[in-house]
Amino acid sequence: MKTGGRKKGTPNKENPLKGFIRAHSLSYFEPKNVKFNGKATIMSDFELDMAELAPDDRVNAELRLLEFHTPKMKAVDVDMSAKINVRTIEDKLSALCGEDADEDDDEDD
Repeated sequence: MKTGGRKKGTPNKENPLKGFIRAHSLSYFEPKNVKFNGKATIMSDFELDMAELAPDDRVNAELRLLEFHTPKMKAVDVDMSAKINVRTIEDKLSALCGEDADEDDDEDD
């Protein structure tokens, strides 16, 4: 039973700063008619900025952008140790018969 808070389906309150940032980001990636290297072309401000970077700086920028699109992998510690008792076929057969393997060793002496 719900005792308070918003009713189901009520939209979140608008945040003017969030709206401004979203609009700015969209305009930064929106293709426009621009002049690049003396030629008229259609590029976004982002593409212009990337083209003006040195190759190593461009790669670093792309890698930093990829951090926002790919999930971070967590390190997982796994204990791979196993305790294995090696038993021969004779040990298994004697266990099935109900005999103790130690008794057979005593008889041989």
